[in-house]
Amino acid sequence: MSTTPINRVVDTAKFTPAHLRVVLLCSLLMIVDGYDMISYGSVVGKLMQDWDMTTVHAGWLGSAALVGMLIGGMFIAPLADRFGRRPVLIACLIGSALASLGCALSVGFWSLVIFRTLVGVAIGALAPNFIALVGEYAPRRSKALLVCLVCSLYSLGGIIAGLLAMVMIPAFGWRSVFFLATASILLVPLMFKLLPESPEFLARQGHRRAEFEAVVRAIAPDVDPSQVTSVEQAETPKAPISEIFRHGNAVNTVLIWVVFAMTMLLSYGLNTWLPTLMSTAGYPVSSGLGKLVLLNIGGLVGAIAAGWLADRWGIKQVILAYLLLAAISLACLGFNPDPFVLNTLLVVAGGTTVGTLAVIHALAVEYYPSLVRSTGIGWAAGIGRIGAISGPILGGALLGLTLSFQQNLLAIAVPGVIGALAIALVRMNRSNSARQAATGADQQDPVPLGSPVAD
Repeated sequence: MSTTPINRVVDTAKFTPAHLRVVLLCSLLMIVDGYDMISYGSVVGKLMQDWDMTTVHAGWLGSAALVGMLIGGMFIAPLADRFGRRPVLIACLIGSALASLGCALSVGFWSLVIFRTLVGVAIGALAPNFIALVGEYAPRRSKALLVCLVCSLYSLGGIIAGLLAMVMIPAFGWRSVFFLATASILLVPLMFKLLPESPEFLARQGHRRAEFEAVVRAIAPDVDPSQVTSVEQAETPKAPISEIFRHGNAVNTVLIWVVFAMTMLLSYGLNTWLPTLMSTAGYPVSSGLGKLVLLNIGGLVGAIAAGWLADRWGIKQVILAYLLLAAISLACLGFNPDPFVLNTLLVVAGGTTVGTLAVIHALAVEYYPSLVRSTGIGWAAGIGRIGAISGPILGGALLGLTLSFQQNLLAIAVPGVIGALAIALVRMNRSNSARQAATGADQQDPVPLGSPVAD
């Protein structure tokens, strides 16, 4: 009797309650991610006053979590390719809550640096794995949309952080923002009970066959789970990090890293320094926080739109258009437009920067096969953190130079141009599993990672 590889079952499945459960649970994790990372931008102004910090020191403190994310993405996230997505996700969720408690109780600059770094380590390993998990459950026709939908909720976390900060900081001080982040520990029992393991990971675990067949029944009720098998790999990579450079993928992998870095520089730089930039331009502090909320509202809408467009026009085309729009909108912000145009440009800037960050994750999910997917996404996001780390530091340095508002915004727009050039040079390839599903290739005819297909 013929068998069917699990990737083909997932790609052709209809959307079921099991898919919805995975999307909703991973969406909650992304909201935690967004709140934890953007919350620093909402407290930095008050923190500088209370601790008498310079903008340069505040920039370095803002980058502490991003250094942690680099470490978590590159060295912790890949553990999921060996041990499974679920245990790594739950461990990282617990770690982020405990580190946030440490931030709230910090008594000085260096203790806050340490705990913000630990928050970053946990979040840096968390995000690549729940993004990979969504991609491993999503049907092919809506894969980019679902990945971008989940990624878009990073902005919802930022919106929540900004809105709550406007109420909580005047009443309870900046520590209250970090205390609230510890509430994510309440999600742990929910994840234990409801979060399933990756179907492609389970397919390779012979001793978990019953669990695998239960997942198959949930996502494809019309398929006989006993006839579903793992996607055959040419060989199990002993060094998954080197695997993402094999089969002619080195140039594409580096270019993808550049796009990640430039997008993260834009996103984290804006979310850290936008309220302060607006204040230096003469806007009241409350207005600056309001602009931060507006930026992330744009990000929420832009990321969802990016997923919808990517499923129809192609991921590369959407990323290129978004990065160019980001650079143009940010440059135009520096010319002190009237309030309506200013708010419109902020929505566009947020939509295109955060939207690009969402859809570049969808590209990484598409590009790397399940056997090294957490490694591929983790390293892309980890290397991208170099840009994210640079964002707050460069923002602080720019403010320290006392440049004009227009000059600051023009400087911030430059990474968008660099990212657009990098994505223009990427040759869009698909992973072996994606190629097999798209072409109907037989399970026993594996295609190497990143084998060329039409752009």
